[in-house]
Amino acid sequence: MSEQQAISLESEAGFKILFESATIGILVVNDKGNIELSNPCADKLFGYEPAELIGKTVEVLIPIHLSHKHIHHREGYFHKPKTRPMGLGLELYARKKNEESFPVEISLAHYELDGEKLAVAFITDITERVKAKKIIDEREEWFRNMADNAPVMICVSGINKMCSYVNKTWLQFTGRQLEEELGTGWLTGVHPEDMEECIVNYNKACDARQPFEMEFRLRRHDGQYRWIRKVVKPTYLADHTFTGYVGSCNDIHDQRMMQEELELRVHQRTNDLNAALGREQELNELKSRFVSMASHEFRTPLSVVLSSTALISKYIDSEKDEKIEKHLLRIKNSVNSLRSILNDFLSLDKLEQGKVEVECDNFDLKVFMNDVIEDVSLLQKKEQRVNLSHQGEIQVSLDQKKLYYIMVNLISNSLKYSSADVHVHCENKDGFITVKVQDFGIGIPEEEQQLLFSKFFRAHNTGSIQGTGLGLTIVKRYVELMSGKISFTSKSGEGTTFVIQVPQSF
Repeated sequence: MSEQQAISLESEAGFKILFESATIGILVVNDKGNIELSNPCADKLFGYEPAELIGKTVEVLIPIHLSHKHIHHREGYFHKPKTRPMGLGLELYARKKNEESFPVEISLAHYELDGEKLAVAFITDITERVKAKKIIDEREEWFRNMADNAPVMICVSGINKMCSYVNKTWLQFTGRQLEEELGTGWLTGVHPEDMEECIVNYNKACDARQPFEMEFRLRRHDGQYRWIRKVVKPTYLADHTFTGYVGSCNDIHDQRMMQEELELRVHQRTNDLNAALGREQELNELKSRFVSMASHEFRTPLSVVLSSTALISKYIDSEKDEKIEKHLLRIKNSVNSLRSILNDFLSLDKLEQGKVEVECDNFDLKVFMNDVIEDVSLLQKKEQRVNLSHQGEIQVSLDQKKLYYIMVNLISNSLKYSSADVHVHCENKDGFITVKVQDFGIGIPEEEQQLLFSKFFRAHNTGSIQGTGLGLTIVKRYVELMSGKISFTSKSGEGTTFVIQVPQSF
């Protein structure tokens, strides 16, 4: 065997292996259009048995409605053959033995053997690729339709920061064409005062690939500038490759104008309230100074009236001048009542000015309470009693003066507003002094109870019973000053119970 024959056999054997093992269909066709060779992959692709295609014209593999045109294309190829893809830019379809059509991709090559022109077709079934592309195209179309018809303005930019898409809503707002908005065209509609801030914020966010929001004025189709809020987020492929930004914009002009108007009104209202508050504070200071001055000025003449009344009592004969004594007693009681009112005014004025401090004394609580009860005994009605009970240690360390005011006020109120006995219970336990004052009198109407500690408040059911409405206000302030708390329960017509609790130290 010659060396040339050996090379030919090796070449033929190599070609046969490649031809039969190829994973794409391969057909060899002569210039008459007859199939001379088909590899196993091609037979399977078209649904034929091995060697069944040999001798048939290649048009049996072309869809029937295209087969007559293919003859012309085939003849043209053999007239001027060259290696190239077939049907460049076209969708090609082939026909199986069962007449089923399917999409293919074909590349052509040519060669000449023993003077005979031959063409080689490499055929790939691209059915799955076409299906995938169709799904992608349909999804893209769906997304585009959704974006175009979205109620918000949408814009898209690439990694070059240039606008590549805006939806119909955007174009309807600006009244411009798509071509005018692409690239940096959209910036021409931004208000000149907002332009620089827009560019700086946009570039900064794009360089950092971070989401961002910004508000700016954009020119509408009628020439009016409207405030827009733009929310922008970065976009990525499945492999996390950065592709640009997508932004959605809303017209917030009306809301912003309303907000600015509201802020202006709030600012004006705040100024008005501050001015009113200043005037009220000034008035309160004047009232406090007047009350303090008037109280001090009244106390001196009242003291003179009391001393003069006492002197008059000494100079008259009580047996002959009983009527005079009666009127003098009324004068004394009225003066004492007026002095009590003035003292309340002064106490409240000092409390409001922060001039009152806690001064603790060591004393016997039980003795103290008995003294209080004795001092208010003149208010007791016939057969009315104040019952005192005590539990725990009797030695305490408290502000005796303030506690005296508190207890006198609570017990005297119980005596005034009740005809039955009053019960006072004291308890010294766990570092706290708890005092409960209970009566069974007229009670406090439920709808007025929240006002009980207000200045000058008096319940409507108190009638002609004297009082200024300041006592309980001062009581509450004194209790709180001693780091304590006060509470009450009451029911109209059944009575009231006050409970105070203050910490004590020895």
